[in-house]
Amino acid sequence: MNEETGMARCANGDGARTPHEERSAAPRLRARRAARTLAFAFAAAASTSVTALDLPTLDRIRVMMSMDQVRYVAGAPDEMARVAPDLTLATWSMTGAPGMVAAGGIFDGRGALIAQAYVFAGETGAQALASLQGFGFKVVAGPDGVTRLYGPDDDTGRPLVVIVDERPDTTTVFAYEQTEYEKRVAAGPLPTGPGTPVAVAPAPNAPAASGGVDPATRSALAAGLGMLAGQMKPIQKSTTLSSSSSTTRNADGSITTRSSRTSASVGVNPAGVANALMMLMK
Repeated sequence: MNEETGMARCANGDGARTPHEERSAAPRLRARRAARTLAFAFAAAASTSVTALDLPTLDRIRVMMSMDQVRYVAGAPDEMARVAPDLTLATWSMTGAPGMVAAGGIFDGRGALIAQAYVFAGETGAQALASLQGFGFKVVAGPDGVTRLYGPDDDTGRPLVVIVDERPDTTTVFAYEQTEYEKRVAAGPLPTGPGTPVAVAPAPNAPAASGGVDPATRSALAAGLGMLAGQMKPIQKSTTLSSSSSTTRNADGSITTRSSRTSASVGVNPAGVANALMMLMK
């Protein structure tokens, strides 16, 4: 006969216990019930935790989510560094997303996600620009020479400022929450320095970090912080908008052939860029 049955019988007058036995049994019963409840909660959390940062998982992350919320969805980042007293950059490697190398998040002092970054292999800025225009983002050439795109976040409706940065190894699409972006640009330069690495402890029931971040990816994401503070300008080449083109026409008229591989050993995949942005931003 277990304690729950015994207490029930006591209530019915069958096999009554002494007052001392009742006082001793009640705490044990409450402890067992609490243990069963916790075990159920942990099992439910484990059954819903993700196994990798793929596109469907990344699509669940939205600007202005808290760092705890982002880590619950995405798991531990591969790298995290505090680059200013109120700015932290986190980086996740991607899996199962053709042509996509990594994803990044910029968090403010409150732990709110004020910007997302999507890093693609090779010079695929033309494909990114064409996709964003196709989703209705408005292209604005600023007086500072930087082309920005403006449009709403597809999940929250919050206004975004999008900047495409195209380098030989990587093309990065930075999506900043517009109010935060404008506030940061107006605030001026960030403190100079390499930033302070932040130890990353795995969240319960979340996937572990997959490993180190490629140097080219790290450099591309760091540039996004400089753009947020108005200290850096993106690399924006004059490109055709053909997704099948393998060359870039530069501002001086010269032609650059796009690399088919990057230092991160991820193949360039223009169609993958279009597909990823369609899922993430449309």
